[in-house]
Amino acid sequence: MGKLFKIIGGFLVVIVVLVVAAVIILPMVVDPNDYKDEIITQVKEQTGRDLKIAGDLKLSVFPWLGVDIGGLELSNAKGFGDKPFAVVNSAAVRVKLMPLLSKQLEVDTIGLEGLALNLAKSKSGATNWDDLAKEGDDTPKDNQEQTGGAGLEGFVIGGVDISNANISWDDASTGQHYTVDQFYLKSGAIQSGNPVSLELGAQLQSKEPELKAKIKLEGTVSLEEAAKRMQVKGLNLQVDATSPLLKQGAMSLNLAADVGMTLDGQSLSVDGLIITSDALKLTGNLKGSNLAAKPAFSGSLNLAELNLREWLTGQGIAVPETADPQVLTRFMASLEVATKGDVTQLNKLAIGLDDTKINGSASLKGSAIGFAVDVDSINVDRYLPPVKETPKTAGEGSTAGAKSAGDEPLLPIDTLRSLNLNGTLKIGQMIINKLTAKQVEVTVKANQGKINLNQKIGAFYQGSFAGQVDLDVAGKTPIMHINKQAKDIQAGPLLKDLIEKDKFDGTGNFQAKLQTTGNSVNAIKRGLNGDLSFRFENGTVKGFNLAQMIREGKAKLKGDKLPADSAPAQTDFSEMSGSAIIKQGVLNNQDLLAKSPYLRVTGAGQVNLVAETLDYIVKTVIVSTAAGQGGEGLEELEGIPIPVKLTGPYASPKYAIDWAQVVTGSQKAKLEEKKAEVKQQVDEKKEETKKKLEDKLKSKLKGLFN
Repeated sequence: MGKLFKIIGGFLVVIVVLVVAAVIILPMVVDPNDYKDEIITQVKEQTGRDLKIAGDLKLSVFPWLGVDIGGLELSNAKGFGDKPFAVVNSAAVRVKLMPLLSKQLEVDTIGLEGLALNLAKSKSGATNWDDLAKEGDDTPKDNQEQTGGAGLEGFVIGGVDISNANISWDDASTGQHYTVDQFYLKSGAIQSGNPVSLELGAQLQSKEPELKAKIKLEGTVSLEEAAKRMQVKGLNLQVDATSPLLKQGAMSLNLAADVGMTLDGQSLSVDGLIITSDALKLTGNLKGSNLAAKPAFSGSLNLAELNLREWLTGQGIAVPETADPQVLTRFMASLEVATKGDVTQLNKLAIGLDDTKINGSASLKGSAIGFAVDVDSINVDRYLPPVKETPKTAGEGSTAGAKSAGDEPLLPIDTLRSLNLNGTLKIGQMIINKLTAKQVEVTVKANQGKINLNQKIGAFYQGSFAGQVDLDVAGKTPIMHINKQAKDIQAGPLLKDLIEKDKFDGTGNFQAKLQTTGNSVNAIKRGLNGDLSFRFENGTVKGFNLAQMIREGKAKLKGDKLPADSAPAQTDFSEMSGSAIIKQGVLNNQDLLAKSPYLRVTGAGQVNLVAETLDYIVKTVIVSTAAGQGGEGLEELEGIPIPVKLTGPYASPKYAIDWAQVVTGSQKAKLEEKKAEVKQQVDEKKEETKKKLEDKLKSKLKGLFN
């Protein structure tokens, strides 16, 4: 046994002697610089590029077997100029010698300092690394395994230290140019089964758009070999950017999360996601699967409430001018998202916009968009641009001026043609163009340039409204069909909200079937055709008293003093109805009828919607002159038609009574009255003569028989 220990001890002594001899002798007899020319030659043969090794190669043996390189420079690909492809100031890699004897690989910190990498793409699309990306060795895997020996049983890297690296990207095919300066990468010790701390930073610059950004990333990376999964805990990404595109000149963004990914790249998980940028805070979770073939993602996102107006302004994004400057100050959102292939589904969508709450869902399949959205209450007018009155210049207000002002394109034809939409929108209460609508339901379908819009309003000024619009923009000229119906609408409150004037009142029913062509206000007016009808009950036309106007006209005609009247300036009617046919923008009505206790009004004429003028005659017949009905003082005109001619712009028409026809009618009535009086007198005379003859005859007959 003692002899055995002596043999083993002697063997160990020999090994130690050999190692010591190698440490002393190897650096003396082996100079790595002797191989510089051979290395340069091999690079030239393999890549066709020139390699320059500026400094000396330094070899170390114990306790680390390694080499330090002073400086390297690799020439660029042919056709990409004289600028080097890559430059390295210094590089070092060392392997611990003794663990190699037991098949353990312990690598010291891998160092790389002063890397300058110039990447480029030509106008033809070729890159300056295409010649380096050659296929690897074709030796069968089995042979590689056989020639590679039994391999290493342990693997440890002391860390990675890349500092002061610069990377540039110049794309001549797009004109883009980016640079990454002051890039660094540092890690802790890398050992199987142990977490590794990681820190990365860089400065990014671009010309188009002009941008500078400082990037810093930190995290702890662990490899779960059994689960074949990589985990990054405490991932934190900080981006600080400056650009003239940003209104305040700078933007800061931070992303924090725990990220996991399988080693085959098939699945991904992002937990505890937090993205902050000034006042913006977005949180959520995300999972991805089947990433290599047909990626699928699912997760949830939540945007905390923020002042959207201030945040957009801070990012240099223009905020559209709104009638109410206080809108867009409170915004929040949350949703669940699921994507698979070309299908994206948004579920449990919840949005808070100022005083409005929005809930629903949406989907995207290719270019097809579907949605079902519920809105509790919204005042759309607050979000529309403010109404600005522009001062009129010479010639404005004329028909020609109005026409030229209405020839601008009205519809975004290209956008409408590309729409592929199918959705429903429900709104509890909506104010738009000062009109209030409740129980609103809108369905829209759009595909291949054909758009169908259905509207229902359950409560609209104490009545209801339904309408359908079909728009076809597939051809050269848009074609529109409109079908509208309104029932039991209170016209007074509606007009007050719409035009802020109390002009008309009554309970009305209305229906219209119209069609038109064109893509401007004027073209739509010119191409308008169709028919409409209406009926109002228990109404009032406000702004003038028709009976008083007739009394005043009568007094002027006779030279009498104008009669005093304390009655309101309005004309009441129990019912009013009519219908119209529209051809090429000209409305023709021949059956206007309005009734009141003392008046009967009929009307006929035309309204030119293109020129916005009218030529219309209203005929009024006084049927009752009873006091209290507005007919007092008009006894002489009872039963006589009184024509009122309306002309000029229909926004402010001129009206006049045709008193010539009134006088003619009055004289005719008097003549008829005289005729009736004479006839009555003749009849009475005849009756009297007849009676006298009868009496005389009776007297004679009586004497004859006596």
